[in-house]
Amino acid sequence: MLEEHNVNDDLTTTVVVTDAGGGPDGSGGSSTPEREVVGVTVGAGGDPLIVILPLFCVGSLALGILLTGWLAPLAALTGIVPIMSVATGLTLLLGTVWALLLGLTIVAGISGIFAGFWLSLSALLLGLDHGWYAMPATATSSVEELFFICWAILIFMLLLPVLKLPLAYPLIVALVVAALVLSAIAASGTDPVEVFRAAGIVVLAFAAIGLYAFVSVGLAALDFNVSLPLGPIPGSHA
Repeated sequence: MLEEHNVNDDLTTTVVVTDAGGGPDGSGGSSTPEREVVGVTVGAGGDPLIVILPLFCVGSLALGILLTGWLAPLAALTGIVPIMSVATGLTLLLGTVWALLLGLTIVAGISGIFAGFWLSLSALLLGLDHGWYAMPATATSSVEELFFICWAILIFMLLLPVLKLPLAYPLIVALVVAALVLSAIAASGTDPVEVFRAAGIVVLAFAAIGLYAFVSVGLAALDFNVSLPLGPIPGSHA
């Protein structure tokens, strides 16, 4: 008779099917070979940075290129909302879940914070462009300034724990803070184009570092013996 055993824990479901005996002739012989069916293990391993880093970078590249005015005017900012919201924001949420399943608290925290930034920036741009928030036009600059100041403060605080990571990561976070401060200054000014252009250059700088880190993570995922160095841990003398 076939017996089915289910073994369940927090991350795994395994189904084992065995032949407990009792062939067609009643002799107790097995009519089919013993077989085992093992379910997919969720969160068993892998590195969520392989998804988090490139999708963070693609949103940063789009934003940086547009802010510099290289391919499109600043007025076309809402045109990159699909990249910022879907490709970057939602994918970072998936990376956050992946990291949580692995128990990688700091990775999940960083990914979740930046998912919130990209999704809220997308909502801000779309809402202001379509008049969803029913605010007077004279208040738009103040709201944008408030947005960038709040995120600059939060991500500056994120910089403190990130200093325990290799240099590439705190450098990215520090440049993000600089870009947000420049954007807040631009939003409050009467001629923001040049300041936004400077912010765009900073955005492209941290996108480049993020792409470098992505290549390093990719090489490690392929079990290469040599990967790109991400720098020392700031303040570490080891």
